[in-house]
Formats: sequence, structure tokens, C-alpha cells
Amino acid sequence: MDKETYFLQLLQQSGVTYQITDDCAWLSPLLYNQKQNGIKNTKSYIIAADSFIENIHFRIQHTTYNIQQHIAYRAIKRYTYPNQWLSYENTAKKAFLVNISDILSSGALPKYALLAIVLPKTLQKEQIKAIVSGITQICQTHRIQLIGGDTMCGNELAFHITIIGDLIGHYLHRNAIRNGDLLAYTSMRKGDLGNSLKTLRILLRYGAQINTIPHNCIESANIYSRFALPFLRIQFLKKSHRLLHACMDISDGLANEIKRLESQNKLAFTPLSNLQKRVYQSGEEYELLFSFPPKHLHALQKIAHTTRTRLHVVGKFGRYKPHFFHIIKWHT
Repeated sequence: MDKETYFLQLLQQSGVTYQITDDCAWLSPLLYNQKQNGIKNTKSYIIAADSFIENIHFRIQHTTYNIQQHIAYRAIKRYTYPNQWLSYENTAKKAFLVNISDILSSGALPKYALLAIVLPKTLQKEQIKAIVSGITQICQTHRIQLIGGDTMCGNELAFHITIIGDLIGHYLHRNAIRNGDLLAYTSMRKGDLGNSLKTLRILLRYGAQINTIPHNCIESANIYSRFALPFLRIQFLKKSHRLLHACMDISDGLANEIKRLESQNKLAFTPLSNLQKRVYQSGEEYELLFSFPPKHLHALQKIAHTTRTRLHVVGKFGRYKPHFFHIIKWHT
């Protein structure tokens, strides 16, 4: 048993937890108390907290270096930098996007954010400006208001983010899978899962190529795109949430997520397609993984087409019989 599982089991045994099997929490008890006190509130809120920490989720260089000089030498030498996976701006963007992904996959849209950030003492003013720029762009794009948090100095850069979202329909709790549900995930229109794992292996072995790594990465065929800045399926979820029973994002790899869903729902997953090993293992894809009744398959395929999303049906849930996938641990 790994330390994370052991820690969560001890917490659950302590009696102080309430439904911590999901990445998000539905604030329904708070809304119930408001109604009891005569306060009319028709909105439902989802809250999620996540951390994005240097040398666990990313690597970054704090000392100053001349990128332009390295680019000038690219014709002579293909220069790589092992400790600079992303720019400071994109690191801040990804820190927020991975948290927004949790909110989105629960069936909500982000509204407010709290940020506790640890800034290394060696950080330069230009690097701080880049971090603020990344935060600003994401908050403006997703209409998020930053309402508080904490700032402190430390040895490594770290983002601890809490986001509150408005539920747009019913709560897509990952424990809501039903017997007979199909399981599917999304991807870019002409692609599949696997690029994040490939990119991570390149970064770990060779480092980032400073002259080619994107600083403003969108969904594209670029090898770094899925790992650098996740593309969130907002339009697909807005149109499809009413057809789904459960949903989550793929952050720890498809095999890990399926194993987790089997355990939490006490149902067995039966594969309906043969997928490559890299597809099952690739984490940090942040694509949607969801269950739905078979009768909604055609409607979901139409939504996927109109939102330029590819839909992959991978299996079906039935009576519980555990399967054993070869999995790798993404976050330790």
C-alpha cells in the first residue's frame, strides 16, 4: 500500500471525513442550512482544491539565463535544458487549468478561486511578472474572480489552489455509475491519449528543447501540447452533462482511473476495445472520462461531432469482478 492510500484510509477511519472519494465536494449541506434559516438560494456550488508543486508536478529554473542566446546557437547545437519544462507563465496557467478540470468534470463552471503560493527566494521580478500574467490570462478567460489566499517565501515554487464553481446541472459524482453503463473518454479530433506520457519521458530523459517548447500552447499536434497546457472540453460538457451519470478527468492515467471507478462503484469493467499500452498509462491528459446509459450513445456522438471532439467508448460496467491493469504512479 502506498503512502497516499494509507493516509486516506487513516483519515476515513478517524470519523472526521465526509465523502472524500471525489476530487470535488458538493456544498449541498451548506445550502440546506441556508434554506432552513429562511435564506433563498437557488444555486448549487462545487469546490475543489489541488496543489501544483515544483519537482513533483513540474521542473523549472530559478536562476537567470539567456534564452535568446541558446536559440541563436540552435543551428549548431540542439540545446536542451533539463530543469525548465515550461515557461513561468505556462506553469501558472497549468496550475489553474488542472484544478479547473476537476470542477468541469463534476458538472460545474469555475466562479471563484483562492490561491496560496510559495515563491522561491531566488525568484526574479520578471519571473514573478510572468507568473502573474499566466494567472491573469486564465482567470480572465474562464471569468474567475480571485477572492483570497496566502503568499509566502520558500525553497520551491508551489501553487495551492481552491476553486468554487456553479453547478450547471446535476452533480456528476464518480460514485454514480450504474450497472450496464458504458464508459467513454474524449480526445482531440484526430488523436488519442498517450502524448502526455511520451512528452514526460522525453522531458525526464533529455530535458526540454528551449528553442522548440511552446510558450502559448493550444490544442495542436505539437508533442508538448497535451502536457504543457490541457485543453478543457467545456463546450462538450455543457451540451452533454444531462446525459451522463458520472464523470471525472484523466489525471493519473486511464488504467488508474478505471481501477478507481471499479472499486468505488463495486462494479466490474469489461473492455470493449483493444487499446495500446500508452493509452492506458498516460496521465495528465485531463480529458473527460464518463459513464452513461447505452441509449444516449448516439446523442453523445452527435454532440462530440458538433464540438469537434473525438469520443472513445472503451468498455461497459457490470457485476463486480476485479480486473488487474498494469499501472504506473504519476504523482507520489
